[in-house]
Amino acid sequence: MYVIEVNNLTKSFGSNKVITGVSLKLKKGTSYVIIGGSGSGKSVLLKSIIGILKPTSGSVKINGNELTNLNQKDRDKLMLKCGILFQGGALFDSLTVADNIGFGLVYGFGFSKKQAREIAIEKLHDVNLKDDVLEKYPSELSGGMQKRVALARAIATSPDIIFFDEPTTGLDPITSGMINELIVKFTKEMGISALSITHDINSLKHISDRVGLLFGGKIIWEGDNKDLWTTDNPYVKQFVTGSLVGPFTA
Repeated sequence: MYVIEVNNLTKSFGSNKVITGVSLKLKKGTSYVIIGGSGSGKSVLLKSIIGILKPTSGSVKINGNELTNLNQKDRDKLMLKCGILFQGGALFDSLTVADNIGFGLVYGFGFSKKQAREIAIEKLHDVNLKDDVLEKYPSELSGGMQKRVALARAIATSPDIIFFDEPTTGLDPITSGMINELIVKFTKEMGISALSITHDINSLKHISDRVGLLFGGKIIWEGDNKDLWTTDNPYVKQFVTGSLVGPFTA
């Protein structure tokens, strides 16, 4: 039932305790969004769940498999069924769009470059891009196109889960809306489960099924999307309204 289960996760850097005990669960085919102010530890939390950072303590299970005690080889194998859209896209500058999208297929799954290219074309269409960008390099694309190529790469391996790190950061409202619609498409139509972090209220409104507010290293409020706009929780109210008065600025 749950594709991700996080229990009492902590992450410290020396004496700096960034994540102090986070627990959350992601249901299959749903979208869970973690929100919080700048510097609240959202990226550290996401990287700790993915395994890019090793948690100080706690448990992370992906599809029922404990991630925190796996060696690198077994962790990489488990993560093959996960896609990641990094905040900046993280495309390889020296590779074409086709090779960027097919990278995981070739080096993770052993596909031939011809097979990977065919899938790259299909995934480009899924993110509303045309074949004429296949041989272009990231530097030749706009920021919005780079983000969509990165999204095509994230779904190229037909993942069960996609992790989104601030998916609309740096994009104009129209392109942000396009990315949001694509995320909804992948979760609702393709049944992909999504775990995202964002501070973009418009994105939050459109892509989330369930929401957790991170503050002080913990999830201090959790609820469904509809509850986000009606709750009396002062932290949530200040965050979604952008008010200058409230516990964030007290």
